[in-house]
Amino acid sequence: MSVELEKGTLWDKVVTTTRQAISDQSLHTIATQSHYLQQQGLNFIVRIANNIKRKSAQKKARPDFDPFLPPEPALTVSELSTSHLAVLNKFNVVEHHLLIVTREFLPQQQLLDRADFSALCHCLPEYPSLGFYNGGEEAGASQKHKHLQLVPLPLYGEREPFPFSPVFYRNTNSGSIRQLSELPFRNTFTNLPPGLFDSADHGAAHCHQLYREMLNKLTIPPLTDHPGDIQSAPYNLLMTTEWMLLVPRTTEFCEGISINAMGFVGSLFVKDQAGLEKLIDIGPANLLQAVSR
Repeated sequence: MSVELEKGTLWDKVVTTTRQAISDQSLHTIATQSHYLQQQGLNFIVRIANNIKRKSAQKKARPDFDPFLPPEPALTVSELSTSHLAVLNKFNVVEHHLLIVTREFLPQQQLLDRADFSALCHCLPEYPSLGFYNGGEEAGASQKHKHLQLVPLPLYGEREPFPFSPVFYRNTNSGSIRQLSELPFRNTFTNLPPGLFDSADHGAAHCHQLYREMLNKLTIPPLTDHPGDIQSAPYNLLMTTEWMLLVPRTTEFCEGISINAMGFVGSLFVKDQAGLEKLIDIGPANLLQAVSR
């Protein structure tokens, strides 16, 4: 029996699993409020948590617990391939937040391979979405088990897909790997050709090759003295069916504020009102500069 995701079925599976997981209290949404900021000509949306104590308490109680080995049945959405499953994010801020996890344990610091991109390329064309990867703790990864993530677009019901959308709209003409100078942090970016995801295997091969070239441009080769293609520096990867963006990182935090991949499209998260006030004092663009290199 095939374990490959059937085209056109993922969204219904996500919605159905979400509805049931809410009903049986397996899914715990972190309620937030929105705040809007601008700096350096860029728009930002900041989500402020109303109550994040439950997730923090679970982490302190079971620091070595692997939630993906195996994932909770109530949160498991679908098989994607022989190597990956689609699982709901148990503590979600974004509605229908999906995790693309390896069936067996692999470290989050391991570079993405063809199988990872194949799983992602099965998911991305299913509905408008943003895929991303937090390469290591310093890039915002909260779990050691290798996993990519997928959130529906537009974020939070906004009109634009995400706050930095205008920057990406203005950079759709070139297929070269380059830096987007309008973004206030070091990055490498490339557009993806139309029709690439008609075949997940073809899309995976193309995107994996671009990903390795982008890492090389940012001088993030695999470690030579460690087996298994372990990354030599932390980074964030973001991807839609139209483009890929890669950002090198130095640290997860700036003044106690954690940044993961979504920060680099203008979506930030703080734990409380004090965090928002600190973010306003720092400036959101300055925050992104401080955690990248």
